[in-house]
Amino acid sequence: MKKRSIVLLMASIMAMSAVGCGASSAKADEHPKEEPVAPVTELSGTQTVVVMGDDWGPAVTKTILHLDKEVESDSVAADAFSVAETKEQFNFAALAEDSEEDPSKHIEVTADRQVTDAYTCDAQGNKSDDSEYVALEMYYSPNDGSPFCYDIFTSQNTVCDPYTLAVSLNDGKTISTTDGSEITKITVDDKIDLSLDAAIYPQLEGADLSGTYTGETGHTITYGSFKPAEDGKKHPLVIWLHGAGEGGNKNEVAVLGNEVSALYGEEFQKVMGGAYVLTPQTETFWLQYKEDGEWGSNPGKDSIYLKDVKGLIDQYVAENEGVDPNRIYIGGCSNGGFMTMDMILNYPDYFAAAFPICEAYKDSGITDSQLKGIKDLPVWFIYAANDDTVVPDQFEIPTIKRLQAIGANVHTSVFDDVHDNSGRFKGEDGKAYQYMGHWSWIYFFNNECEEDGVNLWNWLAEQSR
Repeated sequence: MKKRSIVLLMASIMAMSAVGCGASSAKADEHPKEEPVAPVTELSGTQTVVVMGDDWGPAVTKTILHLDKEVESDSVAADAFSVAETKEQFNFAALAEDSEEDPSKHIEVTADRQVTDAYTCDAQGNKSDDSEYVALEMYYSPNDGSPFCYDIFTSQNTVCDPYTLAVSLNDGKTISTTDGSEITKITVDDKIDLSLDAAIYPQLEGADLSGTYTGETGHTITYGSFKPAEDGKKHPLVIWLHGAGEGGNKNEVAVLGNEVSALYGEEFQKVMGGAYVLTPQTETFWLQYKEDGEWGSNPGKDSIYLKDVKGLIDQYVAENEGVDPNRIYIGGCSNGGFMTMDMILNYPDYFAAAFPICEAYKDSGITDSQLKGIKDLPVWFIYAANDDTVVPDQFEIPTIKRLQAIGANVHTSVFDDVHDNSGRFKGEDGKAYQYMGHWSWIYFFNNECEEDGVNLWNWLAEQSR
């Protein structure tokens, strides 16, 4: 009897287990297993560009892709990517006699940008390990990558609008995400924001380009400024006056149109022992001598902005106790070279030195009395002999001869032409790339101006009233 009870108990337990298993199985059948998710093959994202100033002006040198997944660093290579640049450009073809197009209307042009390097990076474009950011470095030159549009009718540069970069993966090329997906396509927003708040301008770090000043004559001047580190000492103030193409109300155009950012750079700042830099900008032209806008035919008359520039300088010096009032240096190129001459001719005792470059102040408009006024002011002229924009025979050469005749403190750096000295760019003849002869400011910003073994930057740093 006892044995039979045990057998029945075990049979009951087995039956209950069978029912339980059956119930679980039925429940599982009610929620079938999910199908595996298809692997990701496409990424999307946005981009931020890096803009660098160079001898001829600015260039977009790098774009930083912000993708929606982390990418393996080992999977990224330059040959995997293509970049097509589309931007605003002056319609030079419309100037042809047989053209029916309106040359005053800008066009859009598209060109491929050569990707020279690619790597994972941080948000600022610095190389890193696996990341959701990918940097694409691109070849740039005097003819490739500029985000500026120059209009020969207005004689000014503007920031290209539109400016886009279409980025894609080349056929047969892939990149890999850290979760194991193989990416065959990327879709990145091609619109580029070139504003100072959005794009990355490494050379402008530490500079404030947002200043505005309205002078006593009612003209408003945009300006930028740079301050050296505070050390309890007095430092010189260097004033740069831009050329005709860099007018407007975006000071980055005035700073990057010529490589004025070199004045913020380590080499120049070291030579100066730390220097303040002021970059005034007029919406029109320093050469303007009539309120109705006349400027190109200036016969040697004061700029309508003369008192406004002086007022800005006075205000800046008053607001910055670290400026040494005995070491204020002023210079500029072309249109800004004119303004440099206009300032020292009218305020000869205010400045410690001047460096006019391819200056456009007609010698015929300068009186003997004015030259005597700057006889003791150290002035260093820079120009190229083949300048056919501001012809030296009408501007610098006669003025320099007149100053030398009265024993003035005058110095010169005269070049045969303006060419690339970096070795980066060659012409079709295999020789150094030739710039316009007017662009002699390139030699100043590259610290290549000398006279009898004396370096201009070093000389400038030594001048004091």
